[in-house]
Amino acid sequence: MSTTFTINGQPYTVNLTDLPPDITLNTFIREHAQLTATKFMCLEGGCGACVCAVSDGKSTWTVNSCLKLLNTCAQLEIITCEGLGNHQSGYHPIQKRLAKMNGTQCGFCSPGFVMNMYGLMEQHGGRVTMEEVENSFGGNICRCTGYRPILDAMKSFAVDSTIDATQVILDIEDVNMKARNCPKTGKACRRTCRQSKLIFEDGSQWYWPSSLAEVFEALENVGNSDEFMLVGGNTAHGVYRRSPDIKHFIDVNGVEDLHHYSSDKDKLTLGANLSLTETMEIIRSTSKQSGFEYLDVLWHHIDLVANVPVRNSGTLAGNICTKKEHPEFPSDIFISFEALDVKVIAMKGIDDEQEMTLEEFLGDQDRKMLLKAFILPSYPKDKYIYDSFKIMPRAQNAHAYVNAGFLLELDGNSKVKSARICFGGIRPDFIHATDIEQLMVGHSPYESNLVEQTFSKLEDMFKPDEVLPDASPAYRSKLACGLLYKFLLKHAPDAEVSGKFKSGGQLLQRPLSSGLQLFTTQKQTYPVTQAVQKLEGMIQCSGEATYMNDVLTTSNSVYCAFVGATKVGATIDQIDASEALQHPGVVAFYTAKDIPGTNTFCEPSFGYEAEEIFCSGLVRHSEQPVGVIVALTADQAQRATKLVKISYSNPSSGFKLMPSLKDVFSSETPDASRIIPLVISKLKEVKFSDKPELEVRGIFEMGLQYHFTMEPQTTIIVPFEDGLKVFSATQWIDQTQSVIAHTLQMKAKDVQLEVRRLGGGYGCKISRGNQVACAAALAAHKLNRPVRFVQSLESMMDCNGKRWACRSEYQCHVKTSGRIVGLSNEFYEDAGWNTNESPVQGHSTFTAANCYEFTDSNFKLSGHAVLTDAPSSTWCRAPGSVEGIAMMENIIEHVAFEIQKDPAEVRLANISKKSKMATLLPEFLKTREYYSRRKEIEVFNANNRWKKRGLGLSLMNFPVIYIGQFPATVTIYHVDGTVVVTHGGIEMGQGMNTKIAQVAAYTLGIDLSYVKVESSTTINGANSMVTGYAIGSESVCYAVRKICETLNARLKPVRKAKATWVETVEAANAQLINLIASDHYKTGDMQNYQVLGLALSEVEMDVLTGNILIRRVDILEDAGESLSPWIDVGQVEGAFVMGLGYWLSELLIYEGDNGRLLTNRTWNYKPLGAKDIPIDFRVELVHNPRPSSAGFMGSKATGEPPCCLAVSVIFALQQALQSARQDAGLPREWLRLGAPTTPETLLLNAGHQVSEFKLK
Repeated sequence: MSTTFTINGQPYTVNLTDLPPDITLNTFIREHAQLTATKFMCLEGGCGACVCAVSDGKSTWTVNSCLKLLNTCAQLEIITCEGLGNHQSGYHPIQKRLAKMNGTQCGFCSPGFVMNMYGLMEQHGGRVTMEEVENSFGGNICRCTGYRPILDAMKSFAVDSTIDATQVILDIEDVNMKARNCPKTGKACRRTCRQSKLIFEDGSQWYWPSSLAEVFEALENVGNSDEFMLVGGNTAHGVYRRSPDIKHFIDVNGVEDLHHYSSDKDKLTLGANLSLTETMEIIRSTSKQSGFEYLDVLWHHIDLVANVPVRNSGTLAGNICTKKEHPEFPSDIFISFEALDVKVIAMKGIDDEQEMTLEEFLGDQDRKMLLKAFILPSYPKDKYIYDSFKIMPRAQNAHAYVNAGFLLELDGNSKVKSARICFGGIRPDFIHATDIEQLMVGHSPYESNLVEQTFSKLEDMFKPDEVLPDASPAYRSKLACGLLYKFLLKHAPDAEVSGKFKSGGQLLQRPLSSGLQLFTTQKQTYPVTQAVQKLEGMIQCSGEATYMNDVLTTSNSVYCAFVGATKVGATIDQIDASEALQHPGVVAFYTAKDIPGTNTFCEPSFGYEAEEIFCSGLVRHSEQPVGVIVALTADQAQRATKLVKISYSNPSSGFKLMPSLKDVFSSETPDASRIIPLVISKLKEVKFSDKPELEVRGIFEMGLQYHFTMEPQTTIIVPFEDGLKVFSATQWIDQTQSVIAHTLQMKAKDVQLEVRRLGGGYGCKISRGNQVACAAALAAHKLNRPVRFVQSLESMMDCNGKRWACRSEYQCHVKTSGRIVGLSNEFYEDAGWNTNESPVQGHSTFTAANCYEFTDSNFKLSGHAVLTDAPSSTWCRAPGSVEGIAMMENIIEHVAFEIQKDPAEVRLANISKKSKMATLLPEFLKTREYYSRRKEIEVFNANNRWKKRGLGLSLMNFPVIYIGQFPATVTIYHVDGTVVVTHGGIEMGQGMNTKIAQVAAYTLGIDLSYVKVESSTTINGANSMVTGYAIGSESVCYAVRKICETLNARLKPVRKAKATWVETVEAANAQLINLIASDHYKTGDMQNYQVLGLALSEVEMDVLTGNILIRRVDILEDAGESLSPWIDVGQVEGAFVMGLGYWLSELLIYEGDNGRLLTNRTWNYKPLGAKDIPIDFRVELVHNPRPSSAGFMGSKATGEPPCCLAVSVIFALQQALQSARQDAGLPREWLRLGAPTTPETLLLNAGHQVSEFKLK
């Protein structure tokens, strides 16, 4: 039976039974329609890369195509980013503006942002406010830009926009807001095109009922043991994976009775299958009616559920039914509805309809019971008080640590007649604080005795469960109490609340964010130093930019997935894949014994210790790949991995599992065999440079960080003639070529790589992606057919190393002036199971003194690698320097705290008067009003018990060290004088290609539009150094300038005074002058240099929740003579925000008894989002009228250094916490804050006791 899907106006006719019954829209768009702007990444609606728009002829909305099931789309028109605008039909204004306002770096996330904005504009008829825009990108993650330029571009479309978009001449009317009609009839959709039923080859059945009667007819076909699914938005798959054994899919989206809503003076009835977005629209309008004012609170709570595309698809019934199936699910809809005593209308049959409470519905065992509607009562505001709360690890798109809803009914004397006090996130069986509800009755809720009794009992009632990776019971209990206290503070009459306490009643209020970017340019060197648009920006924003997974292959392609080991420390005895090989679609399974060459994806000749592609014996870490499943689809490969059975011999008797650095140091005597000294000080003891007056000791701990590139580890292999064409997402084509060749016992000449661009790198694609590349190459070699291997997010987080965690044990001797006269720092970094890619003897050591002055004898530094039972740790943006600089800055802050001096003064006391920093720091403190702002913060803190602010400073001296070689080739075409550059570097969002084009245009004396930079290959880029360490752009620019100078010399004899560039090139060609030249950069061609930077971060903390706002950040960075200022500003902002994520939210938790990573997906690993960035974000590039000769044309690197400055945020939090602890009556004590300092860390260190909560 054929069905036609319409994508971008183009019909695609398919027989649905030829496709899997649960195929997603994303898979169909990419693999069948072969449209690649819609990306493939997290597959759970958590990253936004897959967002597209759908239209039913009446309205248009966005969806996560990775969650949207294809069989729910037949009546919809689907719109993707390349359909919205492209180079052939013209670009859409949103695409244009995002590109022109520098809102793209790697570009992988850009189509998702464009489509989300398009859907927002369509839903609001083209009229949106800046607040609506900024609030709508919680589901879109960007790891590159730091969000600021993206938000500016999108807010420039708002009706109240204050964004300067003068550089982009666009008319708001250009944005197409027309509703699209049904592609079949040309008229508005009437939802009459639905099929009724379809049976697939495997026996699975799809139903498309249009009435409640047809729903129950479908349910009658479901056997007692059959798994079935009522299909709404499929958004629960983002939390709990959809079962592969579902045999009945019942699409209820076409049942009108489930979408009805109505209201009268007593109640609002909401159809159960209304989406959360539709619900929000209804309750916003209904909240204007008397008795329903409380719905405004509900609107704001639902606004915190997931993200816009998920809310567009997810339904009320779906949310509640997920809670029914999984009682631990922290449903915000449930906790809000339960607090409001919402009733449900449930049906057990077409004639069996009943009204019941939510708790009754959840407890009913009838799995076929259908939710029809929800009834929300009227609550007149003069008789009821309602409020609800959701506290999360970041501002948006996260499930709650704890959520709560409180409803009080008051009598004429303002005493409580009834109370509903509900909490979520405590434990599955705890909802109502029943004792407190009863205690309140008959009292004013603000009576001091009642408040005292409430909080003396409440904490003991909770007894939260302890289930990793959830936050600790202590935090969740204290937080829950704080939410009820916050409710009382907020709603109590002013006369009942102390002025100092009142601000505690409000959650942190985030205003619109803004930014300031300051830099200078040199017109005499244009286009070099000119602030130009990123070269690839436009095609990235239209989705036309090609990434590795966008390379199209023939229909006989196969897909791969790793099978992982689970018993760490054991030895593999046997692998049985027989059941997996019988799974539909599975083609092959390969293990170490199938490798014809060497079983390693790290090349020893490149300085690596060998790491196995497939584990052949001892299991080093959880989910270490033991083999690869090859199947006809990616889903089939993933499912088959669960069917492979592995048997193990037991670990040695002395083995103790230690997956993290904390595990190693949890023992009083850490296992010495795990600690490897790599930096051994020549000093036996520290010699003081002056007599010390105080000793300061401490421990500083920094955790792991996952790179979270938006593009997964990806390799596409195409057998070609007698070799392989390899399209691999790698930062080091030379090593990837080498390991594939050695794996297959092939010659390097027969393994040719091509890399157009990466969707982010940050170090994780230097060697870690080689495991995927080698496995894919093996499959292609064995099967002689194209192979696609895109590693899943969970697999990447399980298998790939992270940033090296670090522990610093320091002993510092100081004068009371703040001058350090002796320092010992012994640091330990988490290597994972081996020491590959160690920063210990590199930047961790190079930056350990930062910009401070020490002698050869008064600073003793020792560094160690610590072996743990985890994947081998890897380089991650600013590897070693983030840790080295943070260690030193923490010591400075600790010293300042102990001697009770301003941290800025202690820094000045330790900086050499001859250094540039000695000039930069005082000026920075002055222009950023440091001292007056500190005083303002002290006044604020004195006047607010439950809100605290802090100001944190950090300095950076980042060494840039040139190594290796980078070849390049420049070709001039005689036909029209255009120029193509190829090189051995890798463009991954850092703007390398744009800078290269600027340099080529400047050196040749031509317009930038003449220059194009092509893909990097192992032919023109053979033997290249890894693109990393922030040196790639400058190194390749150097090579390109040399080449262009060579070409200029060749053109000189034929160049005439008034000849155009094209005429000169034509004359050269006529004389048979070679217009192709190659050269390279090599170590020694440029001088090493230092990058100086300063950051000042101001925060505000809610003491009762641990949530924070970053109120303002000022960054001053010495970028030398920036080659391309917009790119460098973007690099500064993006690196800093990635650093903020490290210090604030990116928590990785391993399970102690099996070493399994529990935070391995977007559901529980949280990089910062668009509303977590600094509210006021100011970046200035130092203008140096006399740039040094170091670097290329006086420029300096910007991709990695700013990451080191983000540590300033935890120093600001230290100040805020110290004020809270002082108010709590605790003795003055330095707090060991580290990475990450989460809301849990902050609340548990704030010092207050629940029993002390009072209103006055």
